[in-house]
Amino acid sequence: MQNPPRDERTRLARAVDFALTVLVTWLFTIIAAQFLPLGLTAAKVTVIVIMLLELIFITKVKMIRSKALDIHRDIYFSARKCRQNIYNIKDRGEFAQLIKQLLESLAPFEKLKSLNPAVDSTIDISCYLRNQKIGVMCLNFNGEEQKVHTDQIKGFLREVKQAHLTKGIVITSGSFTEDGRRFVRRMNGRVKIHLIDGNGLLRLAKRTQHPIFTMEKWEEERDTRMTGKEMALSIKENIIASKKRALLFTVLGVVFLVIAALQTGFFSAIYLIFGVINLFIGLTSFILRLLHKNELIFD
Repeated sequence: MQNPPRDERTRLARAVDFALTVLVTWLFTIIAAQFLPLGLTAAKVTVIVIMLLELIFITKVKMIRSKALDIHRDIYFSARKCRQNIYNIKDRGEFAQLIKQLLESLAPFEKLKSLNPAVDSTIDISCYLRNQKIGVMCLNFNGEEQKVHTDQIKGFLREVKQAHLTKGIVITSGSFTEDGRRFVRRMNGRVKIHLIDGNGLLRLAKRTQHPIFTMEKWEEERDTRMTGKEMALSIKENIIASKKRALLFTVLGVVFLVIAALQTGFFSAIYLIFGVINLFIGLTSFILRLLHKNELIFD
């Protein structure tokens, strides 16, 4: 239910980072290939195969991470919707009925009964958990910042003891104060109180596949389509945003040029092209950073 990491970069910016990762990996592969006890032809074939496998592996990892992030975003977006649906429940009895439905979907809970408590009562639901009779207090708030205090937990504990129950559960759409949690942790004796906050309630709704928690697709808060101007700005952002990135491009360019000088034929031309491109990007990065250094708020 945690807020998923946000990536405000454009698709082009992410593509540049992907390409940079591949190039760095290939660089180490090419350097390591110089020490292989193989002939020139065998070494070239081996390097090409390894570089192809590395490209496939990096692509696969990126796809898996992207899919995991999409799932995380869908769950988070659905949880936000569910949380708002719960906040919209104003009636105490209706909220208690929701909790009853959720507990009924869990195998250990049996013989659930809504008690329709009076104003001065705290127990909303009674049930059995592994042959132990327990009481449940349901507290719905209209915001996560609202918290259940120690006095409310103490009042619930007194009523649980008076009803000769062995356990108690406090379920809220909000949260608990630190004093309240500390009080429960320090409790000793036959009666035990368990606390479930708003996040735990959301996980319970998702686990039981209750209709109040419906899986929905993440909705971007802005249009993701790119214009030509946005693509140009994306390139500029990637180039001038980091000294390390500019230095890495420069180093890659120099290394590729050195390798190109040591090779002959087709592979020499490939290394030369990569070297010129990377060196151009790296040197341009430093120049643009120098020209726009006053525009950078964080360096």
